Amino acid sequence: MMKMTFSYSPCMKLKENGANMTEIICGKCRQEMREVELEQYEFEEGIVLEKVRAMRCPNGHITFTEQQASDMEQRSEDIKKNAFRFVRSVSKSARSLVIRIPADLAKHLDITENSKIEMIPMGKKKFMVELK
Repeated sequence: MMKMTFSYSPCMKLKENGANMTEIICGKCRQEMREVELEQYEFEEGIVLEKVRAMRCPNGHITFTEQQASDMEQRSEDIKKNAFRFVRSVSKSARSLVIRIPADLAKHLDITENSKIEMIPMGKKKFMVELK
């Protein structure tokens, strides 16, 4: 996952190239930037967006156009509208630890008693759960 900050002014400049086309030039290395798709990008803390459009120069500097930033903002707002946050205690069942899934979250994600999930460690204090 990529986590970086961006700004419009020092990182990119618009340059007319004569045919009513506009090139975006990196403000750091003065190279032309091309549109790319980032696999993941953390636009706001805790909100990871996938397949994010960005501008990147040959030296790897990344920035966003106003439209790209607006798209990320809208996607983040959509996620926040549907976000659930719950605090749960871990309990024990035989030799395993159990985390209970709240009914509202299970309904929203269409999780049932026989659903299969994959748990992926994301560091010492986080893990991701993906419905299979």
